[in-house]
Amino acid sequence: MKTGHSFLNKQRQVGDSKADALVHHLFEVNEQTLLRQHLQMTSAGVDRQNHPALKKFLCTYRKPPVWGDPLRILRGQQVFKKFAMPIMTLLGGLSLPYCYAGSPGNKALFLSEKMRQSPGKRLADTADFILAVSTPGSFGNNQEAAFLINRTRLYHALARYYLHKKGNWINNLWGAPINQEDMAGTNLAFSYIILTGLQKSGHQLTKREKEDFLFLWRYIGYQLHITTDLLPGSFDEARQLERVIRKRHFKKSLEGEVLTQELLKYYRTIVKSPDGYLLDSQIRYWLGADVADCLGLPENPAKDNIVQTMNSVREVGNLFGVNANSYEQMLEQHKRLKQRVALK
Repeated sequence: MKTGHSFLNKQRQVGDSKADALVHHLFEVNEQTLLRQHLQMTSAGVDRQNHPALKKFLCTYRKPPVWGDPLRILRGQQVFKKFAMPIMTLLGGLSLPYCYAGSPGNKALFLSEKMRQSPGKRLADTADFILAVSTPGSFGNNQEAAFLINRTRLYHALARYYLHKKGNWINNLWGAPINQEDMAGTNLAFSYIILTGLQKSGHQLTKREKEDFLFLWRYIGYQLHITTDLLPGSFDEARQLERVIRKRHFKKSLEGEVLTQELLKYYRTIVKSPDGYLLDSQIRYWLGADVADCLGLPENPAKDNIVQTMNSVREVGNLFGVNANSYEQMLEQHKRLKQRVALK
């Protein structure tokens, strides 16, 4: 793994060359509508189509790296299944706001406007992706996880294409939209940051569970074509990379504050009081004061004390056992989210 500033600065100029080349080609030959149609299909649907380039890109499984270990990948997925409900809760309340604190990386989210215009749809799509790559055995014979990973790569390339086309992206200052460093930061948000959130919530994970969960996301990052030099090989390496990226990019920004407020606004439409009233303090609790301040989530002693007390009670309960129905409860919650989005 590399964390030098010179190396990271270079990685800010790099996207995903194969995905970017395919998207540019499809626009050049006026097949952008076909691209969007394929992005809405399942893997089986794409396989029935007659577009060789899109079919090959979306349905081709990248050869595993020499360090790939199917048993560790499966064990990492089993960690997800064991803690599925708190992990998905933390993804929405910790990982996403955490990503908003990184600037200029958050400008891609802000300028594409998808999170602000349809936060429920974005949350549902993110959850679909997490389920696809984290369900035990999903990297087996059916290849569904690989298909959704490749589809995500094309979504990222499409966003890069449009952001450049709009003409308001300052590449020499911000780097490429959704660049290698920013993708590595997102990978950390879904892996290392989740582990810190679980620990802060009182959940007990063994060293092997933590390392296997990170290994799963190292493999996912590899399949997303994030350079291996930005994929931590251990919990200690993940902590080191997170500290470097945080120091380089976490700061107050208009984009971070707006994205956070829009996320809170959406959550308050689906979370009943009193929990809805306490959401900003709960997110501040998970993020920590420094990151929360970057996002314009100020201290509120009265609410913060209530949240602290509520979390202390939950943490004591989590110390003494794991919810045996965590995975099933998460699936039911995800089903309700998808139904809610479909009604919009």
